[in-house]
Amino acid sequence: MTPNSNRRRSRQGGSALLEFAVVFPCITLMFFGSVGLGVMLGRYIQAVQVCRDVAHMYADKSVDFTQTSMQNIVTQKLAYGVGMTNTGGNGVIYLTRVITVYQADCTANGVGTCTNKNQPVMTQRINIGNTALFTSYFGTPPNGLTDSSGNISATNYMTNTGCRASNFETVYDDAVKRATGNTPTPPAQVDGDAAYVVEVYFTYPDIGFLGWTTSGGAYVRFAFQ
Repeated sequence: MTPNSNRRRSRQGGSALLEFAVVFPCITLMFFGSVGLGVMLGRYIQAVQVCRDVAHMYADKSVDFTQTSMQNIVTQKLAYGVGMTNTGGNGVIYLTRVITVYQADCTANGVGTCTNKNQPVMTQRINIGNTALFTSYFGTPPNGLTDSSGNISATNYMTNTGCRASNFETVYDDAVKRATGNTPTPPAQVDGDAAYVVEVYFTYPDIGFLGWTTSGGAYVRFAFQ
């Protein structure tokens, strides 16, 4: 073996070590990035499944979600691993019943000044989990208007503007257009119809690494009528 070949091998070994030192941080970041994205995707899929299941049961009116036992099923079974409780933790679920108020409704309930006529309003709101994490996309009923079952009286939801379901009409009309291909003439929700809307927000597990973080959460909503 000649001296030149020894020097050549030494240079090649040094180059390989330098290349590894340059590539290793990139590979490490890609690895942790992939892990983080996988965790976030898993949490989003879980949110979709929980939201769909709860929305089905809510719309079928087969489950009373104001009961502690039913909320336990949601937080301890369906949302297992999220780390939420019935009144706190790492997630929140909003269940909202929405109707559009018509003059016939106001007349039937003896409401003279029907402030919310032709407006979508919340007639029931049930909260499960930590409401401090995320605010419902459709608004929050004023304090003191809901009873123990989350229901709002007809007089209140027909006259109190705080009971209006913000953004609901836009979302509802878009859903009708997607389903039928036709743009509905507002308000699309006809008299007597009720929409059962469930929103789910789960925070992402924090697996931050070198400044990269999985902060935030997964938001999903389903509505049945």
